[in-house]
Parts: sequence; structure tokens; C-alpha cells
Amino acid sequence: MRMNKGLLLGLALCTAYTANAQKRLQLDVNIKGLPQGDTVFLWGPLTSTIDTGYVKNDHFSINADMSEGGSTYILQVGTNGKQEQGTFLYLEAGKVNITGNGPFFENATYTGSPFVADWVDIKKNVLSKETGAAEIEALQAKLENAARLGDEDAQVQIRTEMNKLMQPASEAALDWVKKHPNAGASSFLINAMLSQTLSKNDIKDLLTSLGPDAKNTFTIKKMMTQFFGGSAMANLINKPAPAITVNDTDGKPVSLADFKGKYVLLDFWASWCKPCREAIPALSATYNKYKDKGFTILSVSLDDKKDKWMQAIAEEKMPWAQGSDLKGGGSPVAAKYGVAAIPAAFLISPDGNIIEIGAVGERLEKKLSEVLK
Repeated sequence: MRMNKGLLLGLALCTAYTANAQKRLQLDVNIKGLPQGDTVFLWGPLTSTIDTGYVKNDHFSINADMSEGGSTYILQVGTNGKQEQGTFLYLEAGKVNITGNGPFFENATYTGSPFVADWVDIKKNVLSKETGAAEIEALQAKLENAARLGDEDAQVQIRTEMNKLMQPASEAALDWVKKHPNAGASSFLINAMLSQTLSKNDIKDLLTSLGPDAKNTFTIKKMMTQFFGGSAMANLINKPAPAITVNDTDGKPVSLADFKGKYVLLDFWASWCKPCREAIPALSATYNKYKDKGFTILSVSLDDKKDKWMQAIAEEKMPWAQGSDLKGGGSPVAAKYGVAAIPAAFLISPDGNIIEIGAVGERLEKKLSEVLK
């Protein structure tokens, strides 16, 4: 299978030895006609790792550390960079056997651990639906140029053209992920394909719906950090909100238990966080709209200086409950919620369960309109 540059662009998101064999990959390749003595590279675009092997008698093997979880890799024979001498595939701890008659990976057979069968199924039933690879690549170049020029109208038009070309494969990818929410290989489809066609909120919903095996892949953990601040945060969905107590602006303790029976938005922010402060006007509007209908807010600041915190509250005119342990990024309260980046928001139901993560803007408004009719 030839590598598609459009898909590989989607991979760019933004080696200690372990005795546990289950956390290592054993890749064994037998393909007729492989160049004797050539170096083979196994490169992880997301993991930033490179493992190597050497061709001998049409065979090479690579043993790689997979303790951080599965991800997508590029397997390349030789140093000339020719696409026909490489392939890309999802890999995780286990065994992979690739056999074929050449040339290189064309029409090769893949067997091994269960994730290999998932990858074969994806190639057959999802990637086969991708058409117009050259057109997508050309549009990608135009999009990058339009972005450099700041031409927003052109960017919208180009993205619309790209989405039309990608729609059949994207629909197949979404269907595959929904049918295999716990498969590590789903991480490839979400990152490389769906992240280019779905909205940010749809991606968030998809990430939270995944099973533990999928969430523990390197790729999904990286995406969790980008979209939520960390995978530990996303794993809290539909579970009891961790109990917390912080001091308010008068130094008196305030806790989530004080708001039992209401929908509570637990909002992590800081005076120095520009995106946090830019979001406050919309948050204020939502608060005023629903405050008499069983909704309130507890904002927890990750400031470490009280004067800066108090000044920001006054400037932003935040009338709801405020609290902070004034420990900055080392806040144990934030750690309980897996907060690695702010703003971060959790909507908590009257019975104390977290029902929405990343509940800001339209996402918060939509959820409240559903539960507070």
C-alpha cells in the first residue's frame, strides 16, 4: 500500500528497556526481493522515535518499546525516501508478521496479534474508500498558502473542497470507530482522518466515548491532552466529581458539597490566562440566564498571588463563587481533576456526577438548555 501524503500530514499533531514483553513490539518481515543490507527505519511521527533493522536474505526484524501505548508508524526500507519502499501502519505491543513477494510492501500479508487484524480491516474497508489523493495534496498546498496570506475566504472554500473529497472515507472511518470503540487502531482514524473533518466538539465526544484500550494508546493520550488537558480528565466523564475544598476570597472554605442539588460548572482559570479571561463575558451571560433555574458556577483559580487573583475578579465582574488554594500549577485541586491546561471546565449534575467536560461557550449553553428546560 502506497503512503498517502495527505494522511501523513494528519498524523502530525501538533527507550528504556523493560522486561515486560507485553510492552514491546516484535516486527518480523519476509518479503522477496528486499535489497540486501539496506537499513530499515520504523519512525513514529507522534512518538518521535526511530528504530532500525537491516535486510538480510529478504528478511528483517525490529524489536521496539511500546510502553507508552500504540501509535501510527512509517516503515521505510532504504535511505532514498521513495514512497513505494515504505508503508504506514498502526502498531502496539505484540507481534506483527509481514510477508509478500514484493515489490516491497505491495500486496503484502499482515498477521499477528489482534490489533493487526483491525489494521487489515481498516485498510480494506476504510482506506480503500479514499479517492483523489493527488487532488487533496494539491488542495493542502493551496490551503497552506492561503493561511500564510491570511485569506480566510479562500481557506473556507478550500476546506469545503477537501471535505467533499474526503467524505466517503471519513464516513467509513467514523462508522468503524463507533463499531470498535476499544480498538487501539481507532486512534489512527480519529487522528489522521476524523480530526480533519469533524468539529472540535464532535472530536471531544468521540474521544470520551472510547474504551480503555483505545484511550491508553499514545495517540489518544496525546489528543486527550490537546483537547481536554489530559486523559485522566477525560476518564472522569459520567463519574462522581472528586470532592474539593478551597478558600474563597475572604479565606473561608468553599466546597462542591455546598452546591448540592444544583447543576454546577467547576471552572478552572487564572488571572494570567488570556483564553480564560476572553471566555468570561460569554460565561457571565450563561450564568445570568440560568442562575435562577438551578445552575451556578464555582471558579477555581490557579493563581499563586492573591492580589492578582482579586484584581482579575474585580475587572471581569464575576459574581459567582470563587476559590483558590493559591498554589498555581501545583494545585492539588487541579490535580484531582487531571487538569494540565486551562481553561478547563466540568459540568456537574445535582447528584454529583460529571456530565460534561470542556463545558464552555455553545457546548455549555446546549447542555444546560437540555437539562434545565
